[in-house]
Amino acid sequence: MSFSPSCKILPRASVQPDKLIATGTRLQADWTNAVAVVLLVALMAFLLLTPGGAWAEDPTSGGEGSDETGIQVASWALTVPYIIGKGAFALGGAVVGGLGYVFSGGNYDTAKSVWTKSIYGTYVIRPAHLRGEEPVYFLGKADESQAEATPPPATPAPAPEPAKPEKK
Repeated sequence: MSFSPSCKILPRASVQPDKLIATGTRLQADWTNAVAVVLLVALMAFLLLTPGGAWAEDPTSGGEGSDETGIQVASWALTVPYIIGKGAFALGGAVVGGLGYVFSGGNYDTAKSVWTKSIYGTYVIRPAHLRGEEPVYFLGKADESQAEATPPPATPAPAPEPAKPEKK
């Protein structure tokens, strides 16, 4: 059986890609890509940056502007590596808790004990944490509220007034 094609096969011509693109098209493609990247970066910056710098300062606030700004910047700078570590720990705890549930024969309490310690806790470092006003919980607690009841600072009781003699 012989094969005879009905159309004629042309030899492959050696054509370079630059000759197929019209003049100015590559320049337009590069310009379009640059505009797309700039617009994407501007959109991400608009969505991800907080508008805190644009807010007017409260006239009743104290003059602690630079101190408060420094603590906020420090809390943000510490939150970035902390949340990565805490997130990885929580993800690992979720997997281990799931495995604990499976290998304990469906015992929910076993899984919950792992999940509570690994998933609950503090994820964002706030300025109150840096000031020592609130504790940071890397490991979660069994109760639903993570905030521990801290007693108010001890204030001395007012001294009793001396007894006055009664007048008759």
